[in-house]
Amino acid sequence: MEKTKFEYGLIKVKGHSGVKGNEEADRVAKNDTGKSTCITINDSQQKDLKYDLYWDGKRVDRHIRKFIDNLCGSALEASWSFNRTHRTIFQDTTHMIEEKVTWAIFKKNTGFNCTTTTVNNNFIKHLKLTNNLLPTLEIMKERRYDLYGDVKCRLCLVENEDDDHIIYCQQLRDKWLIMANNTINKCEQMFKDFLSKKEYIQLNQEDIQQLHLWNRNFFVHTTGFNQELPIPFVHLMLRNLFPKGRYRELRSIVKSEKATLTIASLFLEMFITEFYKVIWQSRCDIVADWERTKGIKKQDLRKKISAQQRIVYERIPTQQVEDGTYNLKGRKIFKCGEQWSVALEKTRQYINQFIKNGNRRVVKAFTKAI
Repeated sequence: MEKTKFEYGLIKVKGHSGVKGNEEADRVAKNDTGKSTCITINDSQQKDLKYDLYWDGKRVDRHIRKFIDNLCGSALEASWSFNRTHRTIFQDTTHMIEEKVTWAIFKKNTGFNCTTTTVNNNFIKHLKLTNNLLPTLEIMKERRYDLYGDVKCRLCLVENEDDDHIIYCQQLRDKWLIMANNTINKCEQMFKDFLSKKEYIQLNQEDIQQLHLWNRNFFVHTTGFNQELPIPFVHLMLRNLFPKGRYRELRSIVKSEKATLTIASLFLEMFITEFYKVIWQSRCDIVADWERTKGIKKQDLRKKISAQQRIVYERIPTQQVEDGTYNLKGRKIFKCGEQWSVALEKTRQYINQFIKNGNRRVVKAFTKAI
């Protein structure tokens, strides 16, 4: 009891009254009081045990296993959101993205669903986009600057090639439009398949027209959007993120949350598939030709080099200040321990609110009952 550091309370019960725990204690005490004893509680007896779970001084009204799962999941998500590559998205554009679509895609391509090479490849593609790890030339320079040097985008030959440049490169502008049209056309066919299955989704004629209109206008520039983007929302969707505004529009048409999430996930998957097919594959072919002219082979990339030979290249400029390292937006780049400390504090705040809302619902239900 001392090792567990739990808080225990003693409650007096009437002896020999059929309380199983008390009867078991009497039996053990009569056997041999000079030895340390251990009371075994069978599964059938556990229903008589009464206990409360407390978190940070607040009583938890929810199922304990679900509460612990929620706690662990929240801590991991909070820590993940503070990674250097994600902080800009989650702090600057969190009001613009519908995160549940991203998680739905990952869930579809992981666990028991990941049974084929194709599914695994899809998972890797989405994971690279989400974590900003698409092997652009800037990434390759960071890995092996001794091989790639100060190489520029092989399409425009002017700018450094990173994720943002792929979006804004003038040589790719027409291909982005082709990719958007391909996504819309494939989505039209998806809608026809969905609507043919009436047990899955049922819409009246007006809603069907609104659904097709939503699809056709998805990539139309409107007031307030960055007109420099080749197509709207590309800066979000290329990071495997779905725009919240478009999700809400779809939800108002389809009505069903499950159908909305399914359609949005498939739309985002089609977009990313077309990106790899129309833009990324042709870009990779051009870079591969350049690598052959420079004599760069795959075995050269796999070969490990010593620390003395390694040339350090930072693709993301940073500023060194007394209390740590900051990016150009003035956000501190956390070390591992600092990141977990901040994440756990955020988790604590969320879980406290989670418990508070749960208690509030229980009180409200009890009030209605009486």
